[in-house]
Formats: sequence, structure tokens, C-alpha cells
Amino acid sequence: MSRRKKGQTKVSINLKVIANFSDKLFATHVAIKVPVPKNTAKAKIKNSFGRAKYEPEQQAIVWRVKRFPGKAECMLAADVDLMPTVRPKAWSRPPINVEFQVPMFTASGVHVRFLRVYDKSGYHTNRWVRYITKAGGYQIRI
Repeated sequence: MSRRKKGQTKVSINLKVIANFSDKLFATHVAIKVPVPKNTAKAKIKNSFGRAKYEPEQQAIVWRVKRFPGKAECMLAADVDLMPTVRPKAWSRPPINVEFQVPMFTASGVHVRFLRVYDKSGYHTNRWVRYITKAGGYQIRI
């Protein structure tokens, strides 16, 4: 991630995301929120994957990807135009928020080897386990 200020009215953002898990898996419901300054007027966004747009109510560029393959690299480049201000305020640069799920993957490596059900009523069991990894509160500070 890199952010460069181009004068008083422009900011350039470049973001590269790498999926650091097996190429046989994929992440779903990926949402990356890149904060922008409060005085943002508009943003020109180019991304290699998914959809990205500037959402003024969140003061962020929100990048959504439905399926993000493992070992893949995705890029986002944005040129943000700022409204000129009389008194420029220092921007605190809030963290980038990332939300995602990775089905059939456990980050801890825990796997169910066997499960035995003792039930006298003749309950029929299905031999199936669903693993899922879900990002709780993942933030990146630059």
C-alpha cells in the first residue's frame, strides 16, 4: 500500500492484495475499505478484480470481490481529488479494514478426524464437516 499526496488537491493510492492461502481455495465476501480524507470530492479508481467505488457516507473507497482465488494478486489504483480548504487539517490516516471468509479452511489447522454419535433412537448421521475462516476485525495501519 502506498499513498502519495500530489499537491494540495490530489492523493494517489496504490494497493496490492495477495491471498496467502492455497490456490485450491478462495475467499468469499471480500470487502476492503480504504479510508480517504474528509474533503474528498471524487475518486478515479482502477482495479484488477471485483468492484470498487468511492462511498462518501463511509469516507472510504470500498472494494468488493465475490470470489478471491488463493495465491492471487489483485491491484487497486485510485486518484483522489480533494476539495480545496482554507485551513488544511492534518489527516490522521485511519486503518484499512478488511472483511472476508474462506470456506473449507481453518486458519488454526484444526481438523475433525472422527466423530462418534451414540444415540439409541437410530438417528441417521451425515458424514460432512463444514470448515470456515471468517475475518473478525482485521485492520492494517500504514
